[in-house]
Amino acid sequence: MSSSAPTGLTRAYLFTYNTLNLLTWGSCVVYVASLLPAAITNNKTPSIFNETFNPLLLTQSLAILEVVHSLIRLVRAPFVTTAMQVASRLLLVWGIMAPFGGEIVGSSSTQLGDYAYLGCVAAWGITEIIRYGFFAITLSGNSVPSWWTWLRYNTFYVLYPIGISSECTLIFKALGPAAEIDPLFRWALIAILAIYVPGSYVLYTHMIAQRRKVLRGKKRTD
Repeated sequence: MSSSAPTGLTRAYLFTYNTLNLLTWGSCVVYVASLLPAAITNNKTPSIFNETFNPLLLTQSLAILEVVHSLIRLVRAPFVTTAMQVASRLLLVWGIMAPFGGEIVGSSSTQLGDYAYLGCVAAWGITEIIRYGFFAITLSGNSVPSWWTWLRYNTFYVLYPIGISSECTLIFKALGPAAEIDPLFRWALIAILAIYVPGSYVLYTHMIAQRRKVLRGKKRTD
């Protein structure tokens, strides 16, 4: 995240925050990628969840600060869209993966859940590496390379659908385990799935609008 013209301690804080997230997300993605070849070869993809979830949980939980930054206007990111995106991520890691991971992801009978988990890690991780790296470079006072800007405003076309479909898959697979805890929990997840369609559309179109705005401004300055 970045504001229009942060200075002093605010700039230093935002630089540190974005750099920390860049490093933590980079570590998560590299760690998962390092385990993937052996897991696929030995047909042990469920082991990836068991070995990587705790780092992912910690890394994704840092995103709650995104909402705080937007709320107190430390950055210009819209509060509603920021809160929607962070809430969906926290739902997945704390409300789905943490309580039901062993049933819907980390077991030999849930291969679809394993791939959905990998889809979340890939979509979230790559997106955040690009995003936080973009902001860290900007806040450092350096010019962002054109190829990084291209990644920042184009990769979401592919990564966002992968992330959303993976999230929906995990929520759907959690309906059964949730019902065993409380039928209302299951109905709450069903309601969330129903909200995902219009919510995803809002976020997706927001990103498209942001892309057009930034690239249009960039053309004017070139």
